[in-house]
Amino acid sequence: MKKYCDKTYKIISNTEIGQGYFELKIQAGAALLRACKPGQFFMLTIPGVFLRRPLSVHDAKDGEISFLYKVVGKGTKILSRIKTGGLSALGALGNGYPLDTPLLPIIVAGGTGIASVYFLASKLKNKGILYYGARSKKDLLCLDKFKKLGWKIVVSTEDGSKGFKGYITDALEKQLTANKEPSRDAKLKNLLFVCGPNAMMKAVFKIAKEKNIKGFASLEEKMACGIGNCQGCAVKINGQNKMTCKDGPVFKIEDIEF
Repeated sequence: MKKYCDKTYKIISNTEIGQGYFELKIQAGAALLRACKPGQFFMLTIPGVFLRRPLSVHDAKDGEISFLYKVVGKGTKILSRIKTGGLSALGALGNGYPLDTPLLPIIVAGGTGIASVYFLASKLKNKGILYYGARSKKDLLCLDKFKKLGWKIVVSTEDGSKGFKGYITDALEKQLTANKEPSRDAKLKNLLFVCGPNAMMKAVFKIAKEKNIKGFASLEEKMACGIGNCQGCAVKINGQNKMTCKDGPVFKIEDIEF
């Protein structure tokens, strides 16, 4: 049985960091901060909303746990208006990304998929390359944070307002196909970490298979309970039905079946 905590946390801040994008910070004790792993998530209770909302851990340090989210519906709209007081949350839940790898990482993120991979980048021993795609430059988040970590950044936008025009998977495939191995040490192979919309992840998985690159992906599925009881976030993993919340959300990319 996995250990997790269901309690009310004090809100430190809930700030709009971009048009429609917010960063929520809650106060957390040392034990919970140590327990949080990149890729894990919390189920937040939002006043007036029946089901809890899952939010990936964006960062966990200095007595705070932070979450990045986009206002997309009733629940997140209500959440964005809560600036003080406390929030009930269940977490940290799920299995996170592996961190004990000697390989050099490539992170591929799309849209709000950037939320969980910053925490990952901050914990990985080796610095790598972030491939990050969004609809436009106003939808790009955390670039300064990745720069401070010392990561190389490749950006694409669908409207061409910043970086490559098109999908980030096109930029990734182009660089790999041109035999420009995005490793900073030719003696080491790369390892993929992926989070974003399903269409983007499918394209990354195809590239990974063609290039024989291994990796891990965090799946974004609708969740009701967060602990596997409701069976509502089932996905096909290596021929078996698994729960995204309980068995994931991080899985080996070669095992994921869409």
